[in-house]
Amino acid sequence: MPPKAANPKAQWCEEEVKALVKFLYDHRSEAGDNGNFKSSTYHATAGHIAPLLKDGPLKTSTAVKNKWTGYIQKIYQDIEQYRAVRLGAHWDNKRGANIQGKDSEQVFEDFTKDHPLMRQFKTSGWEFYPLVEQIIPNGAARRIHAFSPGGSRVGGSSLAV
Repeated sequence: MPPKAANPKAQWCEEEVKALVKFLYDHRSEAGDNGNFKSSTYHATAGHIAPLLKDGPLKTSTAVKNKWTGYIQKIYQDIEQYRAVRLGAHWDNKRGANIQGKDSEQVFEDFTKDHPLMRQFKTSGWEFYPLVEQIIPNGAARRIHAFSPGGSRVGGSSLAV
């Protein structure tokens, strides 16, 4: 039996990504605490962005979910984790990490070794940050500074005495 042909990979244009984020922002009340949606919302999103298709196959609900969870959420979580790397790490939506100086450069370079999606924000911001932050208000709490009723931090030692 011949091997099964792979489905063509989704090609995303800038307009589709913007429409995806805006649609999910408009439907943020349907998101769970982790910022994920039910399959019906991903399906509706795929229908919403279909007229914007420029290249490749139509986006399926699976492609939409993968773009949301594997790329957009990941960028947001990486930004939040970067901000927690050291107290006062700079982030804004105009200049991104705004790396200036050798110390900041080294911290940023070390961080981007494990978080390559952050490289694009060395000196420029991310237009979707304010929207995604509203969709995933507790999404980054899984990271370094997550509150634990037992008095400990996720990935750290207990602060309780």
